[in-house]
Amino acid sequence: MMRAIRTLTAACVVLLACNEAAESTAQEPAPVESRHEVSVGAHGYEPSTIEAAVGQPVTLVVTRTTDEGCGDVLAIPSRDIRRDLPLNEPVEIRFTPSEAGSIRFTCGMGMYDGTIVVQ
Repeated sequence: MMRAIRTLTAACVVLLACNEAAESTAQEPAPVESRHEVSVGAHGYEPSTIEAAVGQPVTLVVTRTTDEGCGDVLAIPSRDIRRDLPLNEPVEIRFTPSEAGSIRFTCGMGMYDGTIVVQ
């Protein structure tokens, strides 16, 4: 009877050790990129509000669809980002927000604007 108890105890110890080793080598999931298509027309950005998560990479794919208006540049002043937007050519803008809040994006003249809401 004692031999069976010792064997059972040893088996439990081995199983617990294996489980702890598996848990310690488990990797955290990689950040999930959020990708947002944004068009720039004669009246501004569509959509003009985008949601993102803290610590998750964000890619804006911005396409200017008209020569009307001042949408030939997109700027994100708080990130020191400024990109020319050729007509009908998608331009990718990537960054990772590090804190919650609102990030404003504008045209080169500041007349069109949009917001990335980071939670």
